[in-house]
Amino acid sequence: MGEEHLWIIISDPALHGGKCVLVNLTESSHARFSFALKPGQHRYIYKDSDVNFGDAFLTTEQFIEKNKRLGRAKPHDDMNTEIVKEIIRIALSHCAFPPHLRKFLPPV
Repeated sequence: MGEEHLWIIISDPALHGGKCVLVNLTESSHARFSFALKPGQHRYIYKDSDVNFGDAFLTTEQFIEKNKRLGRAKPHDDMNTEIVKEIIRIALSHCAFPPHLRKFLPPV
């Protein structure tokens, strides 16, 4: 699951046979198509951070659990539901979000 990034699950694995879509946060570019989260929106966020739509990928709950057991991933506080809904809303039409993953996202 990689370096010290906050990964956010933006789809419901229960609706897709255990498969889910993850996005991560990266240093904010404040670019035209960026969506920045600010310190205080989640305990892990300490500086402006962009949702990295281009690195979104499909994985499984099993893969996540395995990485937790191996110490490669650690759970954090849940992300605010309204923020997750906004990430999903933007992902559905964002130019960097992989189009083949859109079918896994819930309607907003």
